[in-house]
Amino acid sequence: MKEKEEKKRICGEVIERVRPDEEERKKVKAITDLIIAKINKKASEMGIEAHAISVGSTARDTWISSKADIDIFIMFPEDMSEEDLKERGLALAKSVSDRYEERYASHPYIHAYFYDAEGGRTEHEADLVPCFSVKNASLLKSAVDRTPFHNEYIVKRISGLEDEVLLLKQFLKSLEIYGSEQRRKGFSGYLCELLILKYSSFVELLRHASKWKYGERIDTEGRGKYKGEGKDPLVVIDPVDPNRNVAAAVSLDSFCRLIDAARDFLACPDASLFSLAKKKKMSKAEFVKCIKERGTEFVMVFFEAPDVVEDILFPQLRKAEASITSLIERNGFSVYRSDVLVEGEKAFLIFDLLVWTLPRVKKHVGPPVTSKDPSEKFKSKYAFQQLFRIENGRYVVEVKRKYTDVVELLKHELRSCSLGKNVSESIDRGFEVLRNEEIKFFEGLGSFFSNYFGF
Repeated sequence: MKEKEEKKRICGEVIERVRPDEEERKKVKAITDLIIAKINKKASEMGIEAHAISVGSTARDTWISSKADIDIFIMFPEDMSEEDLKERGLALAKSVSDRYEERYASHPYIHAYFYDAEGGRTEHEADLVPCFSVKNASLLKSAVDRTPFHNEYIVKRISGLEDEVLLLKQFLKSLEIYGSEQRRKGFSGYLCELLILKYSSFVELLRHASKWKYGERIDTEGRGKYKGEGKDPLVVIDPVDPNRNVAAAVSLDSFCRLIDAARDFLACPDASLFSLAKKKKMSKAEFVKCIKERGTEFVMVFFEAPDVVEDILFPQLRKAEASITSLIERNGFSVYRSDVLVEGEKAFLIFDLLVWTLPRVKKHVGPPVTSKDPSEKFKSKYAFQQLFRIENGRYVVEVKRKYTDVVELLKHELRSCSLGKNVSESIDRGFEVLRNEEIKFFEGLGSFFSNYFGF
C-alpha cells in the first residue's frame, strides 16, 4: 500500500508540473481558433473549397505545458488533384501566416508563425497541412489524410485519461525517446494515447511494458491485418487503419529503454525518472583525456549538413554510417561504436575504433589446393609473389595493404560508399576527416560526447 501511495504521490507532482494551466489552455485555444478563422475566411475570399480543423495534442488536451504543437489541417475535396492540393493548399496557408517556412513530409506543408489573438507579441508556431477530406481511412490519397481520423478516434475516447497521457509523454521525454522522428525513433504522441487507452493508466502501462517481449502486439479493436511481425519490436495496430503499425518508427533500443525504465520505476518509484538529467558539456581537454584513458581512436567525418528536413537527412546519415563502417571493417580495421550528429549547419559521422592502424603486410588465403581450376588461376594471378605457401590445404600469399591507416582510407575511399543522395552531394562539395586531438569542438559536440561517455 505504501508503494502504491508513493507512485500516486510522484505522479501527482509530475502532473502538476507538466499539465497546462487554464490561462495557457485559453491562449492556445484562442490562437488556434484565430488561425482556423483566418484560413476559412481566406479560403472563401479566394474561392477555394476548403476548411480548417485542429488536430493533434492541442485538439485533445494532451500536450505538455509550454510545448504546444498546434497542428491545423486544411481539408480539400477528395476529387481534387494532388497538384491542385499542393498549389492551392500552400497558397492558402502562406496567405494567412505572419511568417512561414515551407517544409516537406509526405507532401509539402507550411510551418507558420502567428501572434496572440489579443494583439500581444507572443509568437506561436503552427503546422498548416493541406490534406484530402476522404470519407473513410480506406480511401486515403496521402499519408496525412489519416490524421483527422486519428483525431476523431482519440477525442471520442480520451476524456478523463489526459493526465495519464501527459505522464507517459513526460516519462518518455526524460528517456529521450518521445517522438517518431528519424533522429529519435521513439514513441509518437498518437502512440502514447493509444497505449493509455489500452491500459487505462500510466502505471498499468508500465506494469505491462516491464514484461514486454520482442514483437509485442497490441490490437485494441481486434481487426489488425498488419503482416510485419518479426521485423518490428512493437506492433500497435492503428484502429483507423488495420494495415498499419503505429509503432513502426520505434527502434529496438527505444523499445528496450522503455522496458528498462518501467522496471526501474516499478521497483523504486522516483520523481527523477520524469526529468531529463542535466549533463555538463565535455570540454576538449576532458575529451582528449578520456580517449587516452580508453585507448580507442576517435575518427570524425564532418561536412555541411544538406538543407533537407531531418526525416530525410537522418536515414541518409544512418545509411552512410553503416556503409562507411562496412568499408572500414572490409579493410581490416575494427569499429567499436559509431554514431551520427547534426548541429547547426554541420553533419558529423563519428567512429570509435579498436583497430585503426595495421601492418603493411596482409595474408591472402586462396582456394583449396584440391580444387584444380581455381588453384591454377590463383597461382597464375599471384605468380609474382615470393612468399607462396600452403596452409591447411589452401594456397596462401602475402600482399601489401593499400591502406594501413583508417584516416587515409576514409580520405581516399569515402565517396565510394553508399551515402544517400543529399549526403553524397554535400560530401562531394567537401569534407574533413579528423582524429582524436585534431577533432574540432563545434557547438553541440561537448554535449554529444558527454552523453556518449556518460560523463
